Amino acid sequence: MEAFAPTPSERIDAIEQFLQQLVLLLEVEPEINRETVSAWIAICSASALAHGARTPRQTKTLEGLCRRVLTPAVDVVRPADVRWS
Repeated sequence: MEAFAPTPSERIDAIEQFLQQLVLLLEVEPEINRETVSAWIAICSASALAHGARTPRQTKTLEGLCRRVLTPAVDVVRPADVRWS
């Protein structure tokens, strides 16, 4: 079985979809974290695929992007909030 390799256009489309979903989530979710972003994108992807708004290939590309950007390896160390200390 040949490995899945998205085209540059498919990767750009996945990035745009990810950012659109992230912006929407930021507008409605006060307690955002990696898990809420991941769950939200999974829900949106399943719905889009079920309604024919996204192809299986687009879904697979977006899933690959999410695996890369939502992993602990890209965590940012945030300084402690001294206001509450």
